[in-house]
Amino acid sequence: MKRSKKLTLKNKIDITFCAVTVIFIVLIYSTYSRAEMVKENREIIYHTSSVNNILEKVLTSSIDIETGTRGYAITGKENYLEAFHSGSKKIDIWLDSLRSMNNTNQAQLQKLDSIEHLINSKKRISQLTIDTRKNLGLVEASKLVEIGRGKEVMDSIRKIVADFQQTQINLLSQKLIETDEHVKQRNIIFLLFVSITIVVIFFAYKMIRKTAEKTIQKEVIQADLITELSIQNNQMNDFASITSHNLRSPAANITSLISMVDENSKLEDYKNIFEMLKKVSINLNETLNHLLEILSIKKNKIIEKEMILLDEIFLKTTETLQGEILISEAEIECDFNTAPQVEFPRIYVESIFHNLISNALKYRSPDRKPKISVRTEVRGNQILLSVKDNGLGIDLAKHGSKMFGMHKVFHKHPDANGIGLFMTKAQIESLGGKISVKSEVDSGTTFTVVFN
Repeated sequence: MKRSKKLTLKNKIDITFCAVTVIFIVLIYSTYSRAEMVKENREIIYHTSSVNNILEKVLTSSIDIETGTRGYAITGKENYLEAFHSGSKKIDIWLDSLRSMNNTNQAQLQKLDSIEHLINSKKRISQLTIDTRKNLGLVEASKLVEIGRGKEVMDSIRKIVADFQQTQINLLSQKLIETDEHVKQRNIIFLLFVSITIVVIFFAYKMIRKTAEKTIQKEVIQADLITELSIQNNQMNDFASITSHNLRSPAANITSLISMVDENSKLEDYKNIFEMLKKVSINLNETLNHLLEILSIKKNKIIEKEMILLDEIFLKTTETLQGEILISEAEIECDFNTAPQVEFPRIYVESIFHNLISNALKYRSPDRKPKISVRTEVRGNQILLSVKDNGLGIDLAKHGSKMFGMHKVFHKHPDANGIGLFMTKAQIESLGGKISVKSEVDSGTTFTVVFN
């Protein structure tokens, strides 16, 4: 009877390493699959957020049409027609954007058809009211308004837009839940992998130790064992390095949206993706980063200072805000000759520049093109940074005490959230600096930052 052949130490080490490698490959595949699912869900989340944002603008433009029509019908003043014409023009742009974002979804296209039909009806009723007021006078226009057809259509627009938004919100909630589940499953798989690996290594160690104890009496076998163990250690170290490198950041990064663009993408694709990136990144990522930075400041978290070239930060900021600069035809100048650099955390300087310049663009006057000046000067051992604009200005007698308060907003703007100035002040004062403001209503505002 043949005796079963025993495995050598080398064989056992090879089997152990192969087992761990197979488990690692399975983990990598599973992690990649989950990451792809998370990526797809995040793309849908960004898409639905953009759709809801545009739907809100559609509703706002509809209200502008209604407001302009009623204002003209009551007063007969031509300036009320500006809101009507502006709303009519913008609403067509938003509807085109919605169609381009949902051109493969028949159900949503049908909803858009219904919305567009109602909006066209609203335009016709509004135009009829305007013409009646213009040609027949207030009494006839009032009779037309009293019929209530315009209100019925407006109510229908509100309802169908609300239904559309609710559908998007439901989809958003579903995808968020799915994303959380995928992340949880990926974490479970990772923990399972770590557990199995530890168990395999433990039993492998015991097996190797037992074999080594049996063969330690023979010098040749002992030498072979040392060699095999050395190889095994090197393999395990390499394996640990690979594992650390590949699992350092298991969560998918939001910048994966960029990978949606390739050499086959059309110009319209670039525009749509850019719009999604801009809106989602600003509305979502900046809000989260702001809150995290505020928490770190409140906890006195130490953030490393470095010498920052202000020209670089200014260029980066204006590139980020290029779209708003072009749309508003803003003139922005800078002069950092007296103080070209400051010693401050980079993330804070970038945030300060972005908040102050974007505010100057956001709260610009509708009566003139924005002019923004960014300058530095030296006073004693302090560097002063000033950001001056010719925008709407702020009534400091009324709002001065709340100027840098959390969630304090002083002008109506769809993107206003009252976080930027609060965060800017917190960042500056956390490192011993100061920020002050001078402003006149309808003349402009100057923010001055003092770096110690």
